[in-house]
Amino acid sequence: MTFFLRLRNRLRAALDGTPDIRVTDYTSTGMKVTVSGYPLRTSLLRHLFRPAPVGEIADALRARVPTMTIPPFGLVRDRIFPVLKHTTTLPPPTGYMVENRIMRVPFDEAIVVAYAIEGQFQITYVTEGMLSRWALPRDALHTLALDNLRAKTNHVLAEIGGPRREYAALDGFDAARLLVADLIIPPGVTDPVLAIPHEHALLIHDRADADALRERAAQALRGASLPLTSHLYRWTDGGPVRANGAV
Repeated sequence: MTFFLRLRNRLRAALDGTPDIRVTDYTSTGMKVTVSGYPLRTSLLRHLFRPAPVGEIADALRARVPTMTIPPFGLVRDRIFPVLKHTTTLPPPTGYMVENRIMRVPFDEAIVVAYAIEGQFQITYVTEGMLSRWALPRDALHTLALDNLRAKTNHVLAEIGGPRREYAALDGFDAARLLVADLIIPPGVTDPVLAIPHEHALLIHDRADADALRERAAQALRGASLPLTSHLYRWTDGGPVRANGAV
């Protein structure tokens, strides 16, 4: 195998491990890729004798993605919702132009809150460029997204007959409802603990059953395509907090 083919294969293996870059085809000088869905070509000839680090090549590709279209705020303000994301499932903040960087705020360890604009068949993440164009402070974005999630959750609860102990595969915002857990904890659960093993599941047990919930969350986390965490949480007046130790 020639050095060029080894280089190309090594680069593909590394890029396929990123959340945002996918190799779609090979060319005579390199490969075709999509970066956050945007198609690009890259030549590897200049790396034959002085190979650049894979991270540097990936960031150079990210920097070539043009500024995304920013929708008018008035058209999307009622469709912005918070989502909980593991950082490994989001495009990294490096490489991309500032306008294309996905807005995110820390939540717990490798979990962040991002903000999604719900469309008919897909979601679009709110970027730093959108926030700047809308002249919207981060706190105001978070408050708006929570208000929208509360309204959506009340509608969902009416559809499913009220709060329950398990929310799974409802509308893509199951785990995010940890942020509005005061709405979804069912009557009779007086000392609840909550788990969000992946983006499409939120589980609620009584504190006395915390060990069983932790084991169930760990099982659901393994092999999940959109993993979050096996940690447990409690609801407080200030919002969700990590449940300490053996709860």
